[in-house]
Amino acid sequence: MRSLIADALGDADIANAVPQDRAERAQLRRAKDGLPPATALPGILAYLDFSDSWEILMTHAKALREVTRESLNSIKTALQRIIEIRNRVAHTRPMEIDDSAALLDVASDLIANSPGDWLTLTNTLEKLRYDPSFVLGLTVDLPHDPDPAPQHNLPIPDFDETGFFGRRDQLRRIKRAIKGAYPVVSVLGEGGIGKTSIALKAAYELLEDPKQPFDAYVWVTAKATVLTTNEIRRISGAIESSLGLFTEALTQLVQDPTEDPVEELLSYLESFKILLILDNMETVLDDRLRNFLLDLPLGSKVLITSRIGLGIENPVQLEPLTLDDSVRLIRTLSRIRDVSLIKSLPQESIESIAEQMGGHPTYMKWFVAGVQAGRRPEELLGDKALLLEFCMSNVYDHLSQNARSLIDVMQVNPGLRNQAELAYLNDSNARDVQSSLLELITTNFVQMTSQMTGHALDTAYHLSDFATEYLNYHHPVDETVRNLLLSRRRELADLGSTLAAESSGNPYSRDAVYVRASGDIHVAKILRDALMGVAHDPASSLSQCLEVQLLAPTYYEGWRVEGNIRVLMRDHAGAISAFERASELAPESAPVAYHFGSFLLDDAGDVNRALAMLQSAAKLDSASPEISGQIAWAHFLLKNYKEAITVCRHKILARESSYSDKFTAIAVALRAGVHGLSNEIDLERYDEAAELLEQCVEIVETCNLDTIVREPFDRITQIRGFCERLSRVSEDYIARKALEFETRLEDVQSNSQNSNTERKTGTIKSILPEKGFGFIKQGSTDYFFHYKDLSDKNAWDLLENGLACAFNPSTASPKGPRAELVEILF
Repeated sequence: MRSLIADALGDADIANAVPQDRAERAQLRRAKDGLPPATALPGILAYLDFSDSWEILMTHAKALREVTRESLNSIKTALQRIIEIRNRVAHTRPMEIDDSAALLDVASDLIANSPGDWLTLTNTLEKLRYDPSFVLGLTVDLPHDPDPAPQHNLPIPDFDETGFFGRRDQLRRIKRAIKGAYPVVSVLGEGGIGKTSIALKAAYELLEDPKQPFDAYVWVTAKATVLTTNEIRRISGAIESSLGLFTEALTQLVQDPTEDPVEELLSYLESFKILLILDNMETVLDDRLRNFLLDLPLGSKVLITSRIGLGIENPVQLEPLTLDDSVRLIRTLSRIRDVSLIKSLPQESIESIAEQMGGHPTYMKWFVAGVQAGRRPEELLGDKALLLEFCMSNVYDHLSQNARSLIDVMQVNPGLRNQAELAYLNDSNARDVQSSLLELITTNFVQMTSQMTGHALDTAYHLSDFATEYLNYHHPVDETVRNLLLSRRRELADLGSTLAAESSGNPYSRDAVYVRASGDIHVAKILRDALMGVAHDPASSLSQCLEVQLLAPTYYEGWRVEGNIRVLMRDHAGAISAFERASELAPESAPVAYHFGSFLLDDAGDVNRALAMLQSAAKLDSASPEISGQIAWAHFLLKNYKEAITVCRHKILARESSYSDKFTAIAVALRAGVHGLSNEIDLERYDEAAELLEQCVEIVETCNLDTIVREPFDRITQIRGFCERLSRVSEDYIARKALEFETRLEDVQSNSQNSNTERKTGTIKSILPEKGFGFIKQGSTDYFFHYKDLSDKNAWDLLENGLACAFNPSTASPKGPRAELVEILF
């Protein structure tokens, strides 16, 4: 373009050919080279920027040939991109992966559109094609102003060979984190995953950001080894301690560091806003480094790259490259290094190779370099021991013994395992296994994922592929340890079978613990033990529930069992909180809704809420007699007597109902009938009373006769009394129906196993608690009874005048009529 300007405008004055600001800048650049001001246009051409040249040509387009104008117009859309590439070169910034391709495309288009105008460019492309090594002898002499970016010592990144690409989302997150509130930001990942590259890219992009907040960027690396095709080579003079790290950082800011580099470095960080970048920190981790990071002054920041997290920073976990990006990197490396064996491979083969590399850029570079050095691709893919050692070994050396034990567990038991399984297999408690998992996650040995267990998400853990390969090569599990762990796995499976059998017998039992999947077995056993021991040590049982909640936060049974334990402890507020948490975790669990509703009904006294909860349980399991029984009782307490009877009728007719369930249902139904009849007759609603009476008779006639004993038998006697009463106060039709119902009820009683037709019902007339006896009124007769005559001796303290009861009359007593086998009818 400078040649085009010289040809078209060579005789023009500088003032007429070049905008004033551009001409002044070019003259200043000449002056820095020790040259006097140019008086003619050719004198400043070498000091014009790329964009200046293009704008001058377009301003004087009429002086150009038409074909030249058209060729210049063809690069108009790419102009800004080319300027950015030129600036990256001029200011020693990292290149993007397609910078070279973009320039080559533009150059090719220019030559194709107007070959006579671009002879130098044509010659350059020819040299690149036939002798690319010529560029090594070039002296780059680009006109440029002083770099406006802050002071920095950032190195040229190793990705400059290919350009940086991919991971834009993570790059944005790193830059946001650096600009955010956290004083320390870490980029964490396995060895060879690209932590250093992305940290450098973030730093360079911040340099170009007009809103970047720092006065200086200081880069220090503690990298101690480098991977070659055949060995892991120690870096001579590598920093091996945090003190050496601080000293090196300080030398970038001051010529003569003091004897206390830590304090002096902190002083500089306080006086200036500095981004201190510490690379490969896992090699120098110690308390001095940790304390330094905790003492960082406001304004300055530290960005670290490490395979091991510190726990005091804002971490960004670096993920492997995607398959597409992996393929692009392998293609680019093989093209740049001219590795024809890889370049000639079809797309499917490159994708297969990339998949085996797990998204590790170091692996890909090592592989391409190995093939370039003459090694066979299958050999490099088949034996990765050297690569794995380079990427993982110094991390493994930092692991605690507990973390290494957990690694043994995960090697012997591969696949997804939740905390509860790992705790059992490793014989650990919740806090120990969580501490070990955190250590393994921050060192990238372990990855976590979410899986569905029942209706809830459960976090599971597994060894990363890279870690698995490394451990198999360098740290196989001892045979004795392997056998022990396999034995514990068999124990866990056997325990699971036992617990499953127990919970399937009666899922609504308080002591039943539901096991969703194998990951619940260990925590289910802890909960079963908690329920078994609650009577002796409720505090210990609650601690066991807490252990389960730590191990399996989404396992609703941990909260449901806590709720039941707190009910036994009469801690109603704690029980509500626990049951609500269980309901949140398992909205589709009928047993959870049942236990919560039963607590609200029987203990908390919140009948309306209890009924709603129990009805939601019934929607999930309409066949459960336990649920329908509690719903009936809730209706009874709310005085919804007809609804209570209807629910009980379904329960009585249900085939799956046991004798106990049917007995309870008939007792509740008839109790509801008694209370309902009393209300309706007292209110003179005789039609409603007759309807309710008919429901009771139909229930009695449809139930098994062996259930007509004790309370049901006595309730029928009460209802017969209401039949007689209704026949006296109602009109002819209802009166006749009442007498008919009384006869039908008497027939049922006569045919029942408890065919005691002499049994009567009455009400408590008076009680003498201090003497232990009282009187029951039945008709015009008063019957004496002693507390020993009560069927349930515990009911003595509940007796009060007017309370209904049933009894066997006896006239053989010398003290007059006496009531025996007294049953209180609440």
